Amino acid sequence: MFTSKTSLIIPTKDRSKKIIKLLERLFSFKIKFGEILVIDSSNKSHSKKVKIYCQKKKIRYFFSKPSTSHQRNIGLKKAKKFEFIMFMDDDVILYKNTFIKMSECINKNFDQLKIGGFGFNQVDKVNESLFDKLKKINLFDNLNIYPAKAGMVAKSGWHSKILNLKKDVLADWVFTTICIYKRRDIIGYKFDESFGKYSYLEDLDFSLNLKKKNKKIYISSKAKFKHPLNVDRSSFSFGIIEIINRFKIIKKHGLSKKLFVLGCLLRFIISVSKILTLNHKYFLRAMGNIYGFFLLSIKI
Repeated sequence: MFTSKTSLIIPTKDRSKKIIKLLERLFSFKIKFGEILVIDSSNKSHSKKVKIYCQKKKIRYFFSKPSTSHQRNIGLKKAKKFEFIMFMDDDVILYKNTFIKMSECINKNFDQLKIGGFGFNQVDKVNESLFDKLKKINLFDNLNIYPAKAGMVAKSGWHSKILNLKKDVLADWVFTTICIYKRRDIIGYKFDESFGKYSYLEDLDFSLNLKKKNKKIYISSKAKFKHPLNVDRSSFSFGIIEIINRFKIIKKHGLSKKLFVLGCLLRFIISVSKILTLNHKYFLRAMGNIYGFFLLSIKI
């Protein structure tokens, strides 16, 4: 199995029960990783529990300041030279056959030079929003504002979700919730720590490094997992981060500023329409979007 040739990097913060539960789940699968690295930014009570558990299980433990980007960068720096680098959040929910299906996928597709990494299929019951439905309209896809196909990134910098896939896809990006990279293809790359403690869109930014090499990420529809949404995305501060961080990606990866603005405008119109239908949780996020765009207009 690919895991024996893999460095698994798991950042965690103040969730000792969750990460210990996840690690116990991994051990129950009776699969062997080349190494497991836990990068912990917890407070004393949580970090003590995690450290003791890691020592008991011979897991490599490192303490860090709080920042998922920084924590993953420590993992990249400390990882040994195994064939694969794998990232995983401390609260993912794995199926019994998740790694079996991914191993089958890697064994089948590893020799394809255009593939630089592999992703899993997040499955969940979701109510598709108006924004999600609009993104699938061919007009927006053809204009390169919103991609219709899963896992793609438009020239506007806006990307499509990877969720409930019915078939495998070759994608432009993959979430760091749980993903695998060929180590040789990401040598020298780091996560952008300017994206903040929450590091929103760090996975999109990191993945696009492979696109510069004309590499794709193979998403296996059969290797499934679940992941609860723990971050409040309706706040004013998130609305700002959503705009600022995406614009950083536009600049770094040579994407279209004009199309980015069009995408922002459409997003704002949809948020306002939700507010008018008394869905008030989008109000602060929409106001944050406006303020974030205002901050950008000063710099542009």
